[in-house]
Amino acid sequence: MKVDVAVIGLGLVGSAALRYLADTGLSVIGIGPGEPDDPSTHQGPFASHYDSGRVTRRIDAEREWAILASRSIDQYRALEQRSGIPFHTPSGHLFVRQDQAGIDRQRAVAAELDIPITWGTTDELVGNLRFPSGFTTLYEPAPAGHIDPRCLIAAQLRIADAHGASILRRPVHGIKRSKGGFVISSGPTTVRAQQVLVATGAYGNDLVPEPLAMSVRPEAVILGEVLSPIEDMPSIIYLLESPPFDDSYFVPPVRYPNGRSYLKMGGSHRGAGMFTTNDEKHAWMSGNQADAQLDQMREIVQSVLPDQDFLSWHMKPCLITDTASGLPYVDEIQDGLFVALGGNGHAAKSSDALGALAASLVTEGSWRDSQLEATVFAAIHGTFTPDQGSRHGN
Repeated sequence: MKVDVAVIGLGLVGSAALRYLADTGLSVIGIGPGEPDDPSTHQGPFASHYDSGRVTRRIDAEREWAILASRSIDQYRALEQRSGIPFHTPSGHLFVRQDQAGIDRQRAVAAELDIPITWGTTDELVGNLRFPSGFTTLYEPAPAGHIDPRCLIAAQLRIADAHGASILRRPVHGIKRSKGGFVISSGPTTVRAQQVLVATGAYGNDLVPEPLAMSVRPEAVILGEVLSPIEDMPSIIYLLESPPFDDSYFVPPVRYPNGRSYLKMGGSHRGAGMFTTNDEKHAWMSGNQADAQLDQMREIVQSVLPDQDFLSWHMKPCLITDTASGLPYVDEIQDGLFVALGGNGHAAKSSDALGALAASLVTEGSWRDSQLEATVFAAIHGTFTPDQGSRHGN
């Protein structure tokens, strides 16, 4: 098969980029495995979008993330209409923090981008949510809320398919430069492409010729099963002030593929080290190591929702890919070879805009964005070891 562009990786960013490229009329193919039926026996790469709930919000302490999120959120309704697949719940978003420097940065970004927010304190909160006294709160109204990442990917791929994109659900084993482009091997299939975009998340360094300054770490997620919705609950980010977690996020109860409804909480654990091999990633994603954090995470959930009854608790593993810049690498690293890598724990809500940036770079051959600087998304080569403190910025 010969195409103009091959997108390797069909997660949130890769599927968005494929859709934007297909919209241009180029011949494109997206290559990447689907969600494994049984993680415990799966032998290929894993992704972190095997989930039904992610926070979406405009507000951020970093201007670039706020812009990317705003652009993406602005596209949600059109994507739902074009695909016929709903994935967005505009439930609002509550941010709870105490550090003054972060609060000041959020205020500045909100003022610059005219993001409608209401500031307050945890002492003023009413309802069934509980937080320590004296923390600052900000409430961002709809369309902030949460998204279903599985459904968002399905929406992107349905539109891409309707516009002529080919989709190959297999992992890629190698990329080689050849006359006039690249040869991509994916099982028994060989694809020839003039240009290649690598968007393979935690496995990005497996396919680039020179390692990028990225690190991959584990993150655990806890799911608390409920019988009914929690009334008026927004999505939440709560920056804790005590170990072992630096931060936590909450997604209101949503229905999962098994038909049950779960409240979700995730967070950055200070004891989490980096993964240096694919075997370590595989062991984390296919096994039950995340269960070790169940008691600690359950305590956080129950401290925030002390009156809520939960029927059961379940743990899920996740992978976070951090970059040296704190922003994704969206860049051309060799002639015709592009990357969109490094979500830093923020990429789900902003994936549509990241896909658009990458697709534009591929088609235009240069950076054309007037609001975001190419230099801050430039790929950095080498090694990167993140600090053990809070690594999300938020």
